[in-house]
Amino acid sequence: MTDLSLSYSPQRAEELKENMKGVLDDIAAVGNARLVPISKLKPASDIKALYDAGYRHFGENYIQEMVDKAEVLPSDIRWHFVGALQSNKAKLAASVPNLFLLETFSSVKLADAVQKHLPERAEPLNVYIQINTSSEDSKSGLPPLTSSSTKSDPAAELAIHIRDHCPGLKLLGLMTIGSWEASHDPSKPNPDFETLKSTRKELLRLLESDQELELSMGMSADFVQAVKEGSSSVRVGTRIFGERPPKNA
Repeated sequence: MTDLSLSYSPQRAEELKENMKGVLDDIAAVGNARLVPISKLKPASDIKALYDAGYRHFGENYIQEMVDKAEVLPSDIRWHFVGALQSNKAKLAASVPNLFLLETFSSVKLADAVQKHLPERAEPLNVYIQINTSSEDSKSGLPPLTSSSTKSDPAAELAIHIRDHCPGLKLLGLMTIGSWEASHDPSKPNPDFETLKSTRKELLRLLESDQELELSMGMSADFVQAVKEGSSSVRVGTRIFGERPPKNA
């Protein structure tokens, strides 16, 4: 179980702040993007140390871990859920009052389940639609859109459903987890990032909208390139928090 103690040493706090500064400096050198530290399997005290240094956006991969940390950490944290979310866990996710963004939407069923269980909120819950830009079987997400796509294609169908039938949700953008190979080859434009950008263009065409849709692409290995190529938000874990223990540790 994740350590939920909020006590941290000055040395650990300084290490985390230095790591954050390094990532933020790298982002600022090439552009501008929201940095979401992903603290998967790290103690709640690590988040508290960064919170005390002024940071507010944090993300988790496991829904129960996010729920547990949200209960003990300050209520003005803006939580991002970036892991796979099954519809039977929608009620658990919706129970976090300061959940800012669900980044991995990929079905109408999940949208309806989250909408059903959402409590009263001052603002709609932000969501990203996850796109499987690399077409890998091991990755979640919907197929990319192309110039020949129609409103019946899954990503467009989900976006339209959120817009028309889920008043408690706001489609904020698109998210992808690119292939390992593309993420480790900075010598050329990342094809997964290019695919996500073109999917956004085609989705706006199908929605007949000029909405500013965000793009969430880039993690520890490729966030600099992602920002260069137009990412609105990057998810960085090990570069900030260090190597993680095994999940069952």
